[in-house]
Amino acid sequence: MGKNQAYKAMQRARLGSSSAGPDEVEDGMSQVDGSFHSPEWHAARLASLKTSHTVTWEEYKKKQKEEEIRKGELEADKDKMMREYRAQLDAERASKLAHGRNHSSSKSSRKTDKKDKDLKKRSSKKRKVT
Repeated sequence: MGKNQAYKAMQRARLGSSSAGPDEVEDGMSQVDGSFHSPEWHAARLASLKTSHTVTWEEYKKKQKEEEIRKGELEADKDKMMREYRAQLDAERASKLAHGRNHSSSKSSRKTDKKDKDLKKRSSKKRKVT
């Protein structure tokens, strides 16, 4: 006996419906027209389907073309902005490279650092000697 049949037998025993024979099992599917819903429900459903606006194939294709055009315009705008940004970066890079390596702003401070180091070395040597 399968799980579903065992459950139905248990339900029959609990409810005490001895009128149904072993071959006549009440499973809720024995309506005459074979549908679950009432005829009123079906009528209301059909009426609601008729009143709802469904898009025709031509309208759908037209809407899809409009969306593609809109997406294409957005992509073109993004590409244009990216090209402008890239040109700006290239211009900044070119201006920085035009100065070369020997044109640092801290060049004058490096000379004083070297002089200070030399003075420290000389003074420490003098102290060690004496």
